[in-house]
Amino acid sequence: MKRTRQLHLWIGLICSVFILLQSVTGLLLSEKWLIGSAETEMRPPGAMSQGMTGNSDGAAPSNQASNSMISPAAGDQGTSGAMQRSRAALNGPGPGQEGANSLTGFIKGLHEGKIGSTNVTWLVDIAAISMIFLTITGIFLSIKTLRAQGISRKKRRALEA
Repeated sequence: MKRTRQLHLWIGLICSVFILLQSVTGLLLSEKWLIGSAETEMRPPGAMSQGMTGNSDGAAPSNQASNSMISPAAGDQGTSGAMQRSRAALNGPGPGQEGANSLTGFIKGLHEGKIGSTNVTWLVDIAAISMIFLTITGIFLSIKTLRAQGISRKKRRALEA
């Protein structure tokens, strides 16, 4: 039982650092104003921003750059599996595919602060702040426990000697 408690203590302490990092960065991504950014749209990694390919007047992006990413070459008869996946990733599910990706859509919506069409970003923010608080206090209590164990170990060694 003592080994299990020690293992739980150390695994919890190590994992809590990662949980703290995830909570803080998730909150910063969710609430861009915390880091001074006015941008509110979340984009997948590697997605090109409209400002980079679009006109300065806010018109649609040029088709030359975007079509080369998602359209097959001019002579191709079909689209490869990788090309179809990248098209789905950029454009979302196609017609008739909503049922296949409903779990993915639900999970994605949760991370964006939406349950169905209801905006629950406040709930996500409260959860992130709670996780930050619980993780910091857990780290504090773990360090306190480790110090107490160290002191009792020193006392035992002093009595044995």
